[in-house]
Amino acid sequence: MRDKLSKLGKGPLEKYARFVSHHAIVVLAIFLLFTVFAGYHASMVGGGGISYEEILPEDVNVVDTLELIEDQFGSSVSRTTITVETEPRYAKSDEIRDVRDPEVLRYVDLLAERTKLVYGIVDANSAADVIKEANGGRIPSSLRSVKSRLKKNEVAEQRISNFISDDYSMTVVRLNILEDIDEEEVVAGLREAMNIDKPPGVSVGITGDAGSPVVLVTTIELAQSTMAETSLVSFAVIILILIIIFASLKHGLIPLLTIVLGSVWTFGAIALTGMEITPATSGALAMIMGIGIDFGIQVTKRFRYELKSQKREEAMVDTLSTVFYPMCITAIAAVIGFKSLSLARLTVMADMGTMMATGVVFCMVAALTMVPAVLVLFERKKWE
Repeated sequence: MRDKLSKLGKGPLEKYARFVSHHAIVVLAIFLLFTVFAGYHASMVGGGGISYEEILPEDVNVVDTLELIEDQFGSSVSRTTITVETEPRYAKSDEIRDVRDPEVLRYVDLLAERTKLVYGIVDANSAADVIKEANGGRIPSSLRSVKSRLKKNEVAEQRISNFISDDYSMTVVRLNILEDIDEEEVVAGLREAMNIDKPPGVSVGITGDAGSPVVLVTTIELAQSTMAETSLVSFAVIILILIIIFASLKHGLIPLLTIVLGSVWTFGAIALTGMEITPATSGALAMIMGIGIDFGIQVTKRFRYELKSQKREEAMVDTLSTVFYPMCITAIAAVIGFKSLSLARLTVMADMGTMMATGVVFCMVAALTMVPAVLVLFERKKWE
């Protein structure tokens, strides 16, 4: 190692290693400020759903045709459905078991009228509309009257089958919603409209087609929860493994700075570039953590080895001089591999590759800056 350093002389790598070793507080201050800046922007990273327009490349015929139709005929409309289902808790009770019951029909009618007040809702149709048309604009007072009206009116009976299931346990309210609107605002309005008193034994849900605001908002929420869960599990397992490997709480926790800071910097960069977290990219953080922790382990393990024969500052100089080139080669190989996902011509895959490549690079930077600085500051004497 001494021979290698003598060949390097006062080269840039040795100068950098000595600067980090002898000015650890300065390095910490610089990168803590950078972390605050990146963390502020990372907190503003938004979530996004996935539509086929975003998945497919721009030059695909399907996307070109869709854009042509929208230009010629205006904004398209998506369909969202509110389900009202009977769920009696007891076999012998007064709870409703037939959605044709006037109490349910009046509830469905009120629900449809409430949803029409939400901005972006074009129309709302339900079984109550069919019943009112067949009964002079009013909902009958009893279930028997409803059945009688439908039996006498075959057209109404056929139409109502579009809103009521064969076993009369579920009915739906069909909503037509404009697509070029704020999805989160629409879904929040629909959820507020659904927050009215329900008849006993009735449950309410909401769903939609592939491009509806409900599905997009749901996928965003799912992406955020998935990212949080997978990252938490990965982080906990990594902590356990590091403590076992190093048999030391201190040396087991310091390498975690690699993935913690690398993740914060990555999401800060993502926010600055305008990228969003989607269901397809929600698992990227866990993968970044799995790959990036290796950089922190290399620095910590080598530093402990060098401490056996020299002081902490010189040990860190030798450590950085030894691990710098292997870590750079590893990072370059990973970046090339992840960025090659862009060759698939799918936007989702390209975003995944960009996020992974950015995460690996930032984890390496954290391992070569913050981890050495913290190790030097916390190692007050030669390790034995």
